[in-house]
Amino acid sequence: MFPFSFQGRIGRVPYALGSLTAFFSQYLVVWAVYRGMKITLQLDTVFWIAPLRVLATQNFVPAALLILAFAYFLIVAWLLAVLAFRRAADANLNEALAAAAMAPTVQIPVILYLTIAPPREASAAVPIFPRDEKNYAPAAIGVVAGIGLTLAAVAISTLVFGVYGYGLFVVSPFVIGATTGYFANRKTDVGAGRTMRLVIAATLLGGVALVLVALEGIICILLTSPLAGGIALVGGMLGRGIALTGKRSANQIVPGFALLPLVFALEHLFAVPTHFDTQQAIIVNAPAGIVWNAILHMDRIDEPLALPFRFGVAYPIRGDVLGEGVGAIRHGEFSTGVAVERVTEWVENRKLAFVVETDIPAMREMSPYEHVHAPHVVGYFTTSLTSFELVRHGDASVEIVLRTAHEIRLDPILYWMPMARWMVAANNARVLAHIRHQAERSLCAGP
Repeated sequence: MFPFSFQGRIGRVPYALGSLTAFFSQYLVVWAVYRGMKITLQLDTVFWIAPLRVLATQNFVPAALLILAFAYFLIVAWLLAVLAFRRAADANLNEALAAAAMAPTVQIPVILYLTIAPPREASAAVPIFPRDEKNYAPAAIGVVAGIGLTLAAVAISTLVFGVYGYGLFVVSPFVIGATTGYFANRKTDVGAGRTMRLVIAATLLGGVALVLVALEGIICILLTSPLAGGIALVGGMLGRGIALTGKRSANQIVPGFALLPLVFALEHLFAVPTHFDTQQAIIVNAPAGIVWNAILHMDRIDEPLALPFRFGVAYPIRGDVLGEGVGAIRHGEFSTGVAVERVTEWVENRKLAFVVETDIPAMREMSPYEHVHAPHVVGYFTTSLTSFELVRHGDASVEIVLRTAHEIRLDPILYWMPMARWMVAANNARVLAHIRHQAERSLCAGP
């Protein structure tokens, strides 16, 4: 039997061995990465709750490795859900427990419960209807149920609990896919292929519905679609598996609905922001004084924009320092507003550092409406510190070292961190290139 298929049964001992091996393998992956890079692993609370998450908190871990770690995380989650489904079938429990087995905040209690639950004979099942891909009513119900659950999940997670986390981007798509797959197959088996197509339709239409009710913008939907779509397909297979066991009561899928608010609430209570730093440098063929002036009074930046910034992601336009010395105010104009920053370090012609007093929205959502009820545009990705350090290379050349510090409150962090690092790096490279051009033009223009 295919190891990732929602079919069959499994006993307590094989389930315990398989689930615990899959779960604790995540700790082994983190240990191997740290050992390979000869870095001491700090066994803090975050490590024990979400081991792979700690990789995203370290600047030494390259983006490619974060992507591989996230792929491994999804494979583990899928395997845990499959094993939980089979164990629940063996214990004659609700197979919707499979969704809980992949939710980090509740998965350990669920795994332990399924490990000790005794096997039981299944109750008399309703005969499975023959496959009928031309029965459109159940398919339509499945799609509508998926769309409705999409709207409810996003509204509860973002507007009630204020979290954009694992529950919203992983558990919710899984439950939405399971709901669609279950209702589509509850009266008749529409087949695996059609179930997947219906899940895709429900996911796409759910995204359209979010835009139409102004809960999200188009860019956010596009950024999350690869993650949510893939996980929803796995959930669809779970929903079909539950329906094909012969359990036809709609109550079979209710635990999945109840799981979502629980996960959202736990994420709200135990939210852990992730901090990361960046450092980039550029050589400027101009004296330190001219470069220093270009940093203090940055003209309009005309450097080319990467694609995401053309569709709403914030990018810098110009900057100007008002006053001199520590305590001076800098206005950083971005495409989404003006950030007010306060100078914390001023060493003329050598170093300028400032903290953000008033931040700007991280993006401007594309939407048919002027206002979108999406809290993530403000406060979920912030810049706390920026510094420019000038290192002289003789009298006519200077190296600018730009350092920034950021905080991100989005999960799964392994998915969002590579994106965040790339966008910060693109913006910082654009700023550095502009300063170099401005300083070198000033030098050529003369006094």
